[in-house]
Amino acid sequence: MVLSAVTAMALGFGFLMLAATQLTASFLIERRAKENLHIVDAFALEAAPLVGGFDAEGIQALLAEQAYLHTARFLVLSPDGTVWADSLSSLNGLRLAHGEVLDLSAGRATLSQGLHQAGDTWLGYYASTIVFDRSTVGIALMSSSLQDVFDQLASIRQALFSYFLLALLLAAALAFWLTQLIIRPINELNDVMRVAGREGFALRARVRGRDEVAQLSQSFNAMSERLQNLDQMRNEFISNASHELKTPLSAIKVMAESLLSLETIDEGHAREFLEDINGEVDRLNLIVQDLLTLVRFDGRQLPLQKEYLSLSELVFNTVARLAQLARRAGVEIKLELDEALYVEGDALRLSQAIYNLVDNAIKYTKEGGRIWVSLRHEGQNVVFTVRDTGIGIPKAALSHIFDRFYRVDKARSRATGGTGLGLSIVQNIVRVHDGEILVDSAEDEGTAFTVILPAAQDPEPYDEPDEAGGSQP
Repeated sequence: MVLSAVTAMALGFGFLMLAATQLTASFLIERRAKENLHIVDAFALEAAPLVGGFDAEGIQALLAEQAYLHTARFLVLSPDGTVWADSLSSLNGLRLAHGEVLDLSAGRATLSQGLHQAGDTWLGYYASTIVFDRSTVGIALMSSSLQDVFDQLASIRQALFSYFLLALLLAAALAFWLTQLIIRPINELNDVMRVAGREGFALRARVRGRDEVAQLSQSFNAMSERLQNLDQMRNEFISNASHELKTPLSAIKVMAESLLSLETIDEGHAREFLEDINGEVDRLNLIVQDLLTLVRFDGRQLPLQKEYLSLSELVFNTVARLAQLARRAGVEIKLELDEALYVEGDALRLSQAIYNLVDNAIKYTKEGGRIWVSLRHEGQNVVFTVRDTGIGIPKAALSHIFDRFYRVDKARSRATGGTGLGLSIVQNIVRVHDGEILVDSAEDEGTAFTVILPAAQDPEPYDEPDEAGGSQP
């Protein structure tokens, strides 16, 4: 980044320096040309009567005077470019073919200028026509060194180059500082990511400012927190699952060892042990089935057979299956169902969710208690509620009741034969049906679970007319 920035700056400064040098050179040379053209034009006016009167001595004296005054070389030429007089007296009689002289000889201009190099020195040639009695009688030529101008340009170029180097160094330092300012938090975030990849997601990146790197750090921290929570949940899940599976296995092992330790096996005792073993196997099977169901939910691999179905009928039939269990527990169930409420969903899974909620209400409601099961239509939704007068749920436990293997009262829950996975399964079933589940509870006052699902239209919403022109349901 620093190299790219410095290269771009160097190119920019180099172009500016070149442009500034060219503009300065043009300005200085143009200014000198204006001055010298004015001088040679004045010299031509002063020399006109001398040239017109053929005053050779006067011309030579004027040439010497002008050469001394302006530190330059002055010549007087014939209209065709032949040197008549030279302040240095070295070109007399020679015909000059310089462009400035030819322009005036051909009548293309009355003033002309040009640059010529003599060795290492640059000379400026400035020519003007000598007019006497309205006719061109000769050409005045001034030759002046421009070395001072080029020396001045070299000084300016050197100063610009020094400023350019200083500016480039300052720019490079600034670019390096800014780059470090940007890269340092990125490197810190990268280090945190590497450590997190090796040691876990407990580490957090520092968030400084509100720029894009800060937003990236915030996103990483949020992701790390979520992964840490998921990892903790996974560990708790493995621990709980191991414990839940270990309990019935331990019971089976104890009962099997008890049977094996008996020298003589009484048929009644053997049958009792085998029935207990069978019950523990059923419990193991139930836990495994629930675990497989949750794994399929997590992996989005649980196939759903969605169809238009009457939720009213599904609730009624599911509650009817639990009526005998409620009577044995001494619990009364009251149904309040609106008719013709349809949803689009999997009948088996929705029935499982309804069964789990009502079954939980029966298990945790004391003898003589009541359960209200209601189904109603609210706006675009169907609302299913199971409310009981049971033991309730402590406020501190409400945020955990959908966690896997979570139990408010572990001893009572295991006595009722639950796996601790039922409410988690219910939540997942509701979620895959684009619904929402809510809970409201108070200890020793009861609990209410509310499931909200999108309503669907009745697949047969219209009555068919009978032969008499009426209608039949």
